[in-house]
Amino acid sequence: MDETRLDIRSRAKLHWTDFPALILFTSLVAIVLLQFLSRYVFNDSIAWTEEIARYLLIGVAYSGSVIALRKSEHVFLEVLYRRMSLPNVKPLAIMVDLIVFAFHAILTVFTINLALQADRQMISVKLPKNIVYWFVAVMLFLATVIALKHLLYRSQQSSQEILDTIAENAGGDSI
Repeated sequence: MDETRLDIRSRAKLHWTDFPALILFTSLVAIVLLQFLSRYVFNDSIAWTEEIARYLLIGVAYSGSVIALRKSEHVFLEVLYRRMSLPNVKPLAIMVDLIVFAFHAILTVFTINLALQADRQMISVKLPKNIVYWFVAVMLFLATVIALKHLLYRSQQSSQEILDTIAENAGGDSI
């Protein structure tokens, strides 16, 4: 059996953090399809579809970022780790994970403050705008927890294990 062949079943497993993105993306597709049909087929645009699609897209972006962070699939400069001397790999990785954790924690606090101050209604639908801000705050909080988990895990690894993990996630060979 060819070991380089991808096991689709292992990659297709859903984690509970995947469901918000899946639900929001499916809703976004339905709303955009409704918007398209109403505008170009029936020649009578439904007013609320644009606003709701915009807010759903925000939700998809933030819930998708949680998935990418959980899977360690965010874009980063892998070449820095590969070109660096082995003793410097772990401090760099911990510093980067610490910055990611702090970034998400600060954004979570700012977003919670924004949600608490938001008192306006959506324009075309009579719902409070802070629903969107609270969703973003929850997604940022999840990202903060995941970043902390990565930081704690990374602090237990050796420099070589960090390089092996990076190579594994990139699909390349171990260094």
